[in-house]
Amino acid sequence: MPKTPVLKRTAAAAAGALIFLSAACSAGTQPQGDTPATGSGSAATVVLGVEAVRGLDPAHLFNLTPSGDANRLSAIFGVLFWSDTSTGKVNPGIGESLTADDDGVEWTMKLREGVTFTDGTPLDAEAVKFNYERIADPDTKSPLAPLLEGVTFEAVGPRTLVIKLKEANHAFDRVIATNLTHIGSPTAIKKDAAAFAQNPVGAGPFTLQDWVRDDHMTLARNPGYFEQGKPLLDTLTFKVIADPAQRINAVASGQAQAAVPGSDLSFMARAEGSGLKAAKAPAGGGPMLIFNTAKPPFDDLRARQAVVLALDTKELAQVVDPGSTPPDSLYGTSSPFHPGTGVMPEQDTARAQELLDELAAAGEPLKFTISMPASGFFRRTSEYLQSRLSTLKNLQVEIEVLDNASLDRQVFTNRDFALSAQIVPVADPEPNLYKLLHSGGQTNYMGYRNPDVDAALDMGRGSSDEGARREAYAEVERLVVADLPVLPIRQQVAYTVHSDKLSGLTLHGDGCLLYDRLGLAGS
Repeated sequence: MPKTPVLKRTAAAAAGALIFLSAACSAGTQPQGDTPATGSGSAATVVLGVEAVRGLDPAHLFNLTPSGDANRLSAIFGVLFWSDTSTGKVNPGIGESLTADDDGVEWTMKLREGVTFTDGTPLDAEAVKFNYERIADPDTKSPLAPLLEGVTFEAVGPRTLVIKLKEANHAFDRVIATNLTHIGSPTAIKKDAAAFAQNPVGAGPFTLQDWVRDDHMTLARNPGYFEQGKPLLDTLTFKVIADPAQRINAVASGQAQAAVPGSDLSFMARAEGSGLKAAKAPAGGGPMLIFNTAKPPFDDLRARQAVVLALDTKELAQVVDPGSTPPDSLYGTSSPFHPGTGVMPEQDTARAQELLDELAAAGEPLKFTISMPASGFFRRTSEYLQSRLSTLKNLQVEIEVLDNASLDRQVFTNRDFALSAQIVPVADPEPNLYKLLHSGGQTNYMGYRNPDVDAALDMGRGSSDEGARREAYAEVERLVVADLPVLPIRQQVAYTVHSDKLSGLTLHGDGCLLYDRLGLAGS
């Protein structure tokens, strides 16, 4: 079949592009007059908010947040390909190139020569094939399996893997770069998959040395890393601190060199006001309220409309996260998919009350519980919702605050909730919007089903024409605004706070770091 190049660069060209992106994304580039240390005992600590509760097997992780698993996986496994946090553009990593045929059904992946896992196993086409087939295998029970449903793989050479999709997807490179980019050693997985999750073997810039649950994880430099001269650090430690303010304080006091504060953008301003730097990347999407449309009370559109119309999202953004910007679209203001004018519903408390009265008259007065994470941002969000909604009649709202393990089990696994929230970055609509809204989407926790939305999402991923994609995603937004399975509540900005000693911060995916380029100046 004829091939259309989607991603193909020489190593030199790729390196130049990545260096440029690193400087562009980071507010804390290398201090003038200093150079990052390498091979001289240099060590850095990065503070995260949550522990890896499911272990570190990439096949069993799907909600890759920067404050948790995404950063750990990036450091240990490296990345086949990575997507720019702001634009969604896909770049090479351990993988050398990804190309699609004209139909967007057959993709060819080429890997770099001579890459090995830290146990000596080659990271070749057969290794990637093994990882992907394992994910697709029902016995693995991987939450990523729907991404590879009906997909076949053929290693046609040591470094070449041909991937044939069930249906056209001209944006499948983004799926790989965001969800299928971490590859584990087949030798270690075959030996003991359960042990592998606790002692992962990858080909990334660092190897696991020590892991004290709920406290810290220490990683050592991988001397066999594929890119000569990297990583720049000898030791990397991930420290777990639940309180985002304390994470910032750890960097300000010199106990750590970087921290992922979490959802609150106000912490970025606080950190910068304390003389710290912030590597940041504005993107579309962001924190969203999610309604469980598969069960009462929010299987009734009127109930969802009543809640949304009762809210002032501009006020909500400022109260919950001072200095943040309310969203006016599913897509970021710089996105080619942004409609140009705001399309989100405006507050209309009179209409909200009419809907509530209508539900009460039918014997179904609106009563529900808000299930939220324990973080400050989401706690304040739930409190705001309760205070504003309590001013209306025929409406009763309660709050339950859940720790991360309980939230994962109750909301994201059992779907036992009425109203909750999650952060959904949408640098490009594919793949996160598809996963969120399609009836077969991996993160469609709302149980939302609309055949017209499915068709528009399928059209968006199946077309290589940008004009057709824009039309498809405009239709998605129009239908979502009408159905209200979700409500964006704040524009997304991914960021990592860091000291001016730490350089080379490059954000990828939903906002985690590329760890092979982090360096400490003046060590």
